Amino acid sequence: MLTSEEDYHDLATLVRSKARKNGERVALRFPERTLSYSELDQETDRYAAGLAEAGVERGDRVAALVFNRPEFPVLWFALAKLGAVLVPLNTALKGDLLRYELDDCQARFLVLEPSLLSVYEPIRANLKMRREWVTAGAKSQSDLPDGMLSWSSVRSARPLPEVTAPNPWDPAAILYTSGTTGPPKGAVIPHEKYLATPREIGLRSELEPDSVLFTGLPLFHCNAQEMTTLTALLNDLSAAFDERFHATTFWETAGRYRATHVSLLISMVNVLYKQPGKPTDRGHGVRVALTAGATKEVWPKFEDRFGLRIIELYGMTECGCTTLMNPPGAIRVGSVGTPLGFVEAEIVDDNDRPVAPGAPGELIVRPRRPFTMFLEYYRKPEKTIEAWRNLWFHTGDLMKRDSDGYYYFLDRKKDVIRRRGENLAPYDVETALNQHPAVFETVAVGVPAEIGEEDVKAFVQLKPGAVVTPEELFRFAADRLPFFMVPRYLEFIAEIPKTANQKAQRYLLRGKLTGRESDRETLGIVLRRPG
Repeated sequence: MLTSEEDYHDLATLVRSKARKNGERVALRFPERTLSYSELDQETDRYAAGLAEAGVERGDRVAALVFNRPEFPVLWFALAKLGAVLVPLNTALKGDLLRYELDDCQARFLVLEPSLLSVYEPIRANLKMRREWVTAGAKSQSDLPDGMLSWSSVRSARPLPEVTAPNPWDPAAILYTSGTTGPPKGAVIPHEKYLATPREIGLRSELEPDSVLFTGLPLFHCNAQEMTTLTALLNDLSAAFDERFHATTFWETAGRYRATHVSLLISMVNVLYKQPGKPTDRGHGVRVALTAGATKEVWPKFEDRFGLRIIELYGMTECGCTTLMNPPGAIRVGSVGTPLGFVEAEIVDDNDRPVAPGAPGELIVRPRRPFTMFLEYYRKPEKTIEAWRNLWFHTGDLMKRDSDGYYYFLDRKKDVIRRRGENLAPYDVETALNQHPAVFETVAVGVPAEIGEEDVKAFVQLKPGAVVTPEELFRFAADRLPFFMVPRYLEFIAEIPKTANQKAQRYLLRGKLTGRESDRETLGIVLRRPG
């Protein structure tokens, strides 16, 4: 087991200290470029100096619509050195949802991909950004819209002025997490929280001096940030990234990077397991798969086929991408493990009273040390108080705990839909479909997906006398929603079932495939991930 002897409490100090210690050792590897520890420190200094010259100050929010490329960690750590705040947004966002998040976080600076300009430009005029930079891809400044600059132009030749390191409690990022009854919420992540989780992931991941951590998950999510990037840097290792997850070439890419540890969501586990067998199934060199959602049935079969060990875990943006994790040498198949050292956990009933071992209840957690969980939902004090009622953070997830303290995930108590690693709020799907002139009301729910987790199904009640085809509504949704939010299924319903106070009775619709729904894939409507 490899553990870091040093103790760090902010990202800026981490990058500087690790550069002095590791020099030219590879820190981060991308398909197009590799950054050593020294290069990461030097590049982030140069870009931090350029950002400061452009007017970015301590506490400023800088939004990012950036793929898995070197520009992402350079921006992330450059902002940390300035005490500014990164707001990484899902690169699939578009329309009202993108505008909402950019406006909600009060960002006045933006870094985005050239391929996303067509998504951003329709909402640009209403946002009043002070500066906008475009990453690699534009051939010259003349290729960019008026007022935009290339990201490379930010890199300064002047040294970075001495800047006071961030405090452990200072915000480092705002990560948006789906709401269930309203718009998405921005979880404010302090520097200390960013380092608490990967510090303990390192203690439970069976790391060795030659370990290489690999992921195809997006860097705008806490998973790739904490489980791969920061766990590697804290332990003086290398992190490697694919631009996205590719099931057909995953093991070959992992082998090419000499990866020893990979991070997989349940949908990825199921897709990889269903791939046709080939020689690289066991010839890749990966020793450990850190997974979230591996079932008790698939777990041992996956290990046997791919010649590795699964370490199952559980987490969420607010309380760490890993909050519970199986301990080394004491893994229990089917369990998401035990609480990490920085967090206290409990299983409770609807009145926050602890339940007996083996009984189902909601998982609630709270930190054992200051600033190791999120600070608040940005500009949403009521939602923050609601989530922290009785001084515990309520996850909305149902679990049970055995007499030895191991936790087992059962279901979600809240309405959030989990689709291929993305949490999405029914509210967003419903809001988009309800904009169609023929639609009276929509209820979006999760239904079982063939590869695990859920697909989105929309129950649609039309206005009296209105007529619209499923194809038209699918395309209407695709024009307004990220690809992962567009419903897979759509069923017209005469009337949405309601309670006496006119709230939709989601439980009557959730999980139901009736045979009367239209299937977007059967209709041949194919969605493309941006980029």
